[in-house]
Amino acid sequence: MFFIFSKILFLFLMPLSLIFCCFAYGLWTKNARHKARSLKSGIFLILLFSNGSLVNEALLAWEIPPVAPHEITGTFEFGVILGGGLIQNKTADADQIFASETSDRFIQPLRLYKQGKIRKLLISGGSVSINGYSTDVSDESRKVAQLLIELGVRKEDIVLELHSRNTRENALNSQKILKTYQNSGKILLFTSAFHMRRAVGCFQKAGIEVQPFSTDFRSEIRNFNPGTLLIPHEKSLFLSYFLIRELIGYTVYKIIGYI
Repeated sequence: MFFIFSKILFLFLMPLSLIFCCFAYGLWTKNARHKARSLKSGIFLILLFSNGSLVNEALLAWEIPPVAPHEITGTFEFGVILGGGLIQNKTADADQIFASETSDRFIQPLRLYKQGKIRKLLISGGSVSINGYSTDVSDESRKVAQLLIELGVRKEDIVLELHSRNTRENALNSQKILKTYQNSGKILLFTSAFHMRRAVGCFQKAGIEVQPFSTDFRSEIRNFNPGTLLIPHEKSLFLSYFLIRELIGYTVYKIIGYI
């Protein structure tokens, strides 16, 4: 039920929905004052959500900051990779793998594995995309495992968790697997930077202490040049969508006690 509620809530609070409602009301109402305010509000929201500098500042505030590999001390028994959107949703042959823009979530743990800082990789989920809307028919977790093996990870060092459909299930199902190992030890968690707060909260709620290693950053270096501060950008509107969706998801998880 919460899943449906969160999607309905997001549908009404996404940037384009808010902008559309303002303009729709402005065109519909007969009240001249309300019409003017509504149309001005629509224009303000367009400028707000498409402002590169402001959106980037919001992302910088929300995303968990990056960690350099040399800052990782000791050896982690497991690196947990959260799936969902790692592989493009394409019908492909067994030897075809199409990585998506979020593939950084398995590239970074691969680097640390190669450096001897992670012993095993647990790939969790991937039955639905990170957006939560569509089934990933490319069998994502197995595809990622196949790619990691080809890139040098030993098959016995990869553990698959294939049933999770959301972040809470990632945590609960990973916890069941990890407790079967006598010494699961220190856990390094990999997911997109904008999603890391919710992921860490879910894993801690499930009784798993993790150290976050953010990947797939949407924020950029702080920049207040005229091009990003004064000129609207479609990309910023798209990033606003991502951020608002995650804020709503985090809030819903918090309310129902998942984090």
